[in-house]
Amino acid sequence: MRRHRRIAALAGAAALAAGLYAAPANAQVAEGLAEFETAGSRLEINAPGELATVPSIVPEREDFAFLGEAGDLVWVAGTVDGQTFPMLDAKDVDTDVEVSLSKTDGPGEAWLYTFEGAGFAAPLASTADEGSFTLTAGTAAPVVLAVNEPGQYTLELVAQEDEGAKGSVATTGHGQAATTARASYSVTAEDATVQEAQSNATGGNNGSAQAGTSCEVVNDGHVDIGPRFVDGTWTVQMRDDRASESVWRDLEDVVLQVPDAGLFPIPEGDFGFLGAAGDEIYMLPQVQASGIVWPGWNTQDSSVIDGVPGAVEWNLTKVDGPGNFTIFLTGTFGGAEILFNSAEALPQTVSIPRNTHAHGNWTFSEPGVYRLTVEFTATTGDGATVSDTKDIQVAVGNAADTNTACSGGDSGDGGGDSGDKDEDGGFLPTTGTGWLLWGLGAAAAAVVIGVIIMFATRKRRNTTGPEAAAAEDADAS
Repeated sequence: MRRHRRIAALAGAAALAAGLYAAPANAQVAEGLAEFETAGSRLEINAPGELATVPSIVPEREDFAFLGEAGDLVWVAGTVDGQTFPMLDAKDVDTDVEVSLSKTDGPGEAWLYTFEGAGFAAPLASTADEGSFTLTAGTAAPVVLAVNEPGQYTLELVAQEDEGAKGSVATTGHGQAATTARASYSVTAEDATVQEAQSNATGGNNGSAQAGTSCEVVNDGHVDIGPRFVDGTWTVQMRDDRASESVWRDLEDVVLQVPDAGLFPIPEGDFGFLGAAGDEIYMLPQVQASGIVWPGWNTQDSSVIDGVPGAVEWNLTKVDGPGNFTIFLTGTFGGAEILFNSAEALPQTVSIPRNTHAHGNWTFSEPGVYRLTVEFTATTGDGATVSDTKDIQVAVGNAADTNTACSGGDSGDGGGDSGDKDEDGGFLPTTGTGWLLWGLGAAAAAVVIGVIIMFATRKRRNTTGPEAAAAEDADAS
């Protein structure tokens, strides 16, 4: 059966201030997969003729089942670093474009997929069926192109103007017909092992601690802060997703490192709480950027889902550091929803629904060492209150001493008995990771941000003022 999907338009998102998403100095740019344009009455595609691949691992998640079994090798094309991925760009076409994928030669099958809602993989087209999807005129969409067997492939991307979306189309002398354009790719997937794919996922160090520091120093890749029951005890830990198998680490054994490449100019608009427009601030962005750690928060551990029927309260109780700390969400149409702001009275609280995974912008106004004291509290199914308080250790700026930030150091090996492995891990982008921001501009970045944000309810409380509340929803379909 022929499948058809539509990628939503990015129109209207230009209100987000572009300065917030200027590329850091070391940002890498993935190859564009295809750029569509209307030339006179014809549809044309500009695309690279050859694509290299990176070996990757299918994670243990139902939404990735279309790629194969969990743990299977697949090869991702168009990426330069295993974290940023290519675009389908229809910003310069006059009408919507229907896109399909076919194979002329190759040992396996190929898929194009994207992410929806809270980061669920959504297949768009495959050489295994006759599926197609519509790319809305004036938009650009980040996608992942993957093949499931090593070898040499010749793939063809076929694009046709959507006749229903255009009042008139090019003619051929036999009446009106939508124009069609094709791009052919030579894709090379070199034979690899699971170990090599795991090494790609962690930059070759398999999550090991940096020399000279007893803590695990995390300066790139995806991690989440969240609670879980460990041997029956409610415990706040960090889930490290940088390798093929996720590892839960004790917070005292981890330091998040924010490089100078994480300096961004403060945009004009609703961002006055960060400082003066144009001044630079250290930021870990809401959407993953190459070379910068991507921290989120997570109440998706199975022990939490099974044991806690309601929301989990995340409290920021203390901030030790040389400057102010904030977490805020950027909306689809710009603006900021502040979750935490250490410039205001503490404690402050965010209520996180059970089974939630989300990301926000983490900012630090000055370089140096920060300790963010957080408390996660919940009520179990039998009515008992459980709570745990931990410090998130952060070294901000290249000159910040990670040894000074480290208070522990027992789980730095990332793969031994001190790390608690999680069976849900995988190298492939699993929560929207790898969206290519730097070539998109503000409009596309804003929509990707809006897609990734999961439902979160913000409850601000302090010792001097009344409670305020706001809510942020996102599609989890």
